Amino acid sequence: MGEMERRSREAFLTVAMASLRVSICGLILLLLAGTGEVRAAEDITLLRAREGAAALLRGQYDKAIASYNEALQTPEIADFIKASIYSDRGVAKWRQKQLKDAIEDFNLSIKLSPENATVYNNRGNVLMDLGHPEEAVKDFDRAIALSSNYGAAYNNRGNAHAALAQYEPAFQDFRKAVELMPTSAVPFNGRGKAHSELKRYHAALRDFTKALSLNSKYSAAYQNRGEANLALQKYKEAADDLTQALQIEPDQPELLLLRGRAYAGDKKFNAALEDFNKSIELKPELIDPYIERGILYTQVRRFDDAITDLSHVIEIDAKNVKAYAMRASARLQAQANDEALSDVNQALTLAPDDPLALRIRGGIYEALNRQGDAISDYGHALAQDPFQTESREALQRLAQEVPPEQGEPLGPPVSDWVIKEPAPGRYIASNPKYPSLRADLEMFGSGKPKILEWSLLKNALAGVGLLRYYAGDLGEGQDMSLEYVAIVDTYSNKVISIEPYSWGPTAAEWTWAEVSVVVKDPEGNANEIKLRKPKLRPVARDEWGFDSSARGGRGGGGGGGGGLFDWLFKH
Repeated sequence: MGEMERRSREAFLTVAMASLRVSICGLILLLLAGTGEVRAAEDITLLRAREGAAALLRGQYDKAIASYNEALQTPEIADFIKASIYSDRGVAKWRQKQLKDAIEDFNLSIKLSPENATVYNNRGNVLMDLGHPEEAVKDFDRAIALSSNYGAAYNNRGNAHAALAQYEPAFQDFRKAVELMPTSAVPFNGRGKAHSELKRYHAALRDFTKALSLNSKYSAAYQNRGEANLALQKYKEAADDLTQALQIEPDQPELLLLRGRAYAGDKKFNAALEDFNKSIELKPELIDPYIERGILYTQVRRFDDAITDLSHVIEIDAKNVKAYAMRASARLQAQANDEALSDVNQALTLAPDDPLALRIRGGIYEALNRQGDAISDYGHALAQDPFQTESREALQRLAQEVPPEQGEPLGPPVSDWVIKEPAPGRYIASNPKYPSLRADLEMFGSGKPKILEWSLLKNALAGVGLLRYYAGDLGEGQDMSLEYVAIVDTYSNKVISIEPYSWGPTAAEWTWAEVSVVVKDPEGNANEIKLRKPKLRPVARDEWGFDSSARGGRGGGGGGGGGLFDWLFKH
């Protein structure tokens, strides 16, 4: 199992062991509640079972297995006790990576006691480790059918659905696990991962932040939040998160690679280079660090080094589209246009609609004064990836009309905002007043988004707008519509955050300050969004040179909780 996979399984094992402790404690109480002879430890069989249970709780798995083996040697054990021993011995074997033997013990336990939800949950865990998530789902289904409030089983079934790329069912399972285990960081992390896979990165950030508030040493949650921040191009925040993960688990090549990307995005090139170098040193067989280092070398105009790294990748993987495209980019900037064109054409032979390769070939055609071909490639790239800002800017630079998103508007304009669906399940809100702004709207469940209201803030928050929209429902036939607000910066043409406005009849709380807002969702989880950098103001001083504001007078306000749009009329 790889290091990244191992870290992603930490949460899974934590929840599994929590349910295990309940099972073992129940067995101990069951055994202690026997006859007077048992309580006096005269029955060696049950004594060994108690020793095995205690060893299992302490993590002494070899000792636990040995004790259970002795306990099972007596044929007169009652079936319900034998079933519990098989179950717990199966857990000990699972923790010892004796997976097939663990399955056999769980099968024996189920045969003797088929109504024990914990055994199905534990067998599902082992099936996951064996790479059979579809079979694991069936076991978690059975565990939940037997115990409808079994939070660990919901969490584990969420992991199984995620392993099958069934992210909407996974989200529903993690949501239920959060409801049943609100003080555990594990299901919040799982739900955040489901959000990320469904490209609901802002929702993911809230869940990862909640997970970390419950467990500040949760390495996987830091990594997951870092990746979500990377997806949103919040490079500094991503680097900070990945640094936290590396402090908990140092020298992990995958974490170093991710942090290197974050540093590069934040233009901290020396720090990025150190991370890529360290990642390659720790695991030289990885090819992604070579690609990222090649891209970095191109950015700092070390073209020979960039070409060396990207050629190394191509030698290992002759079908690596990104390596060909980025080597073409390096050669273009090194003014080796013919070689660059050869590389990018090879990339497009492998993947004819790759937007990165199309954009790079557009740049090569520009350098070769083939403007028509350049415009065609930029347009094609933008059609494949509506958020590719480089192609959009290139068309504008060439005085070309930027093609609108594909598809018909979903409903009439609201304050000139329209929504289109350029790809299945991907919704973009745009406004001709802000031609460079594309708001990617996060959706839940079924239905299509609908613009409900657009408002521009004033004073210190001038240029910040609030785009409220219908965001779907919670799915699975639940009649609860969701409304969200995309907070957009019309100056920098980006979405700052997407936050809940209401879940059915329950409204989120928006508490405004001068340049930020705190949003508390209906579950009670708060998120602070900084909208502008605070301006430094001169301090009023008295005749003695002291800060006069510190002596009382009118207090500073942080905005009230009077609702989202009430604030607009108070400033």
